Amino acid sequence: KAAEKAGIHFEPLSVSKFAVTNTLLSAWLVTVVLVLFFVLGSRKKSMVPGRFQGVIESLFEGVLGFCSSVLGPEMARKAFPVVATIFFFVLLNAWLALLPIYQFIGFVFDGGIKTHLLKSAGTDLNMPLALALISFVFVEYWGFKAHGVGYLTKFFAFGSIFKKGLFGGLIDIFVGILEFISELIRIVSFTFRLFGNMTAGEILVVMITFLAPLVITNFVYGLELLVGLIQSVIFAGLTLVFLSVAVQHEEH
Repeated sequence: KAAEKAGIHFEPLSVSKFAVTNTLLSAWLVTVVLVLFFVLGSRKKSMVPGRFQGVIESLFEGVLGFCSSVLGPEMARKAFPVVATIFFFVLLNAWLALLPIYQFIGFVFDGGIKTHLLKSAGTDLNMPLALALISFVFVEYWGFKAHGVGYLTKFFAFGSIFKKGLFGGLIDIFVGILEFISELIRIVSFTFRLFGNMTAGEILVVMITFLAPLVITNFVYGLELLVGLIQSVIFAGLTLVFLSVAVQHEEH
């Protein structure tokens, strides 16, 4: 009722409609910050890097080394653009959401902020789902590129009946079905792991701010910085592990 008095109306969006939400604005902000950060940092490249260029190179070398430790140097360079984008996007989404502007700028009616102008994109189920789908498609793409149509034998091992007999073939078919289900479940697990942690972190910060401000709030903010880093590492790391399994898959 308060929203209606303020002239705010809510209605379900049809397929043909598009809404710019506060989480989408936050995702756009993160994208702009990332682009500016890396473009400005690499604009004036030199053999003896300055501080800004040194930071950029350290970040790139760290993520590339992380990729190489899982995939090896050659494959790591191919996977690096997508994995690095996921890592930095998740990390910056978590960290920027801790800025005061996220909590104190919004639309006011009835004497208080009822809707924030910016809200962490990780607390909107759509963003974790989109990243999970990107990771899934990326892994499956490289699986097919590495093994061709034979990659499907990982999930549909019907030919094993002729190679291993009826009993052994049925076991391989059953295992393949489980593999196929697990591939799809990864989308769900990726989505809700990130969504749950980001949402829980935001709720915790708000609760602690009201219950015990100042000192304890600072501790929670430090904890949320660590959680954001851990979530970005987990998301990127699991993508690398699943990619490694897909690329190295052999029919057995």
